[in-house]
Amino acid sequence: MSGTKEIQTGIKAARTALRRAARYAIASTVTAGVLISVAGFAPAAQAATAHATASSSAKTTARIQGLLDSPAGGTVNLPHGTFTIRPTLQLRRSERIVGHHTTLRIASGSGNYKAMLTGGTDLSGLVITGVTFDENASGNPIHNVAKLYKGSPRFALLLVAGTDIKITNDRFIGCDNVNTIATGGGTHNVTISGDTFKTTDAPMHDHSSIYTDGTGAVISNNTFTGRAAYATAIETHGDNATVTGNHVRGYYKAANIVSSDTTFKGNHVTRAANPVDLWSVAPTALHNVKITGNVLNRDRAYWKKALARIGRVIPAPRYTQQVIREASSTLPFHNIAVHGNSR
Repeated sequence: MSGTKEIQTGIKAARTALRRAARYAIASTVTAGVLISVAGFAPAAQAATAHATASSSAKTTARIQGLLDSPAGGTVNLPHGTFTIRPTLQLRRSERIVGHHTTLRIASGSGNYKAMLTGGTDLSGLVITGVTFDENASGNPIHNVAKLYKGSPRFALLLVAGTDIKITNDRFIGCDNVNTIATGGGTHNVTISGDTFKTTDAPMHDHSSIYTDGTGAVISNNTFTGRAAYATAIETHGDNATVTGNHVRGYYKAANIVSSDTTFKGNHVTRAANPVDLWSVAPTALHNVKITGNVLNRDRAYWKKALARIGRVIPAPRYTQQVIREASSTLPFHNIAVHGNSR
């Protein structure tokens, strides 16, 4: 069921639309088949349109939050459609969030923010599946990189603590942030699987699409596509991580492994500079890491050109091997196995 609300101005009329999901009664800020341009509007018309858009996204955010706060039998069924939201939506433990061709899109002009979705100190049992998270980088460009590191990293999902959390079969697009999914040291047995990540990383800043801490993280069968992203697809801290079956293309690094007792196996990496970086720092020396049976393809020529476009120079060849030991490591390495990897 859909409807439109006309905004009259003295010069020109513009239309915005609210599509209502009849079953869930949630207003969407997406207009089906109506294109709106404010470029030629007078200032008063632009202000009216901006105010209406902000009001609409605020209402949509409140209604999505209402669903998250009141799961039916433990499950939140998000309706079909694209919903423009403002950060930050709050998650609850033990709820299963299921998307039905659902896209949650950050409103243009949201500025730097902490996360699209996060929650309390314990999100045990949380499941998110079938949802597209659109951070709308083109409508929300980064103007101040320094603010990203001062409490506004623009995470898509921030999961501080909890056990048996599952993020599966989701899409993360329009991403330009410090981390897309970030899990804290209080997490155990987090599974991130079957997800798709598309990253721009412009302007250049620190980035890992998946950043895990805690113990027992499983990162499997995800697809990462970077557009000359001077970034890392997967970064593991904590202990006992398993990284298998992922496909990574167009990232400077596929993995930055800082977690001991970790397996990196059966991953397919193309067009990287140095596919795997091992980093040994406190609290314990890096130990018991296996990197086996992967395709670890490098393309120095590609990265030489990509870095030159942003005024950078590619490091010496010894820093762009298939697997390197990070030069800034402060502790030794123990029982590191690297074998059976192809180019």
